[in-house]
Amino acid sequence: MAQAIIFAITIFIGWVIFDGIKHKKVHRDNVIAGFITAILAGIVWYLLFVIF
Repeated sequence: MAQAIIFAITIFIGWVIFDGIKHKKVHRDNVIAGFITAILAGIVWYLLFVIF
């Protein structure tokens, strides 16, 4: 479970940093998209961990 949470946090931070560099500022929509992507990635990571 901790691995999935760390993975989701890493995805979120990476997403926000990448969009900040790409657009020269951080937009609210990009932060929300990064948060949703991080949540989904964390869930998938956890499910893969449980299944395998």
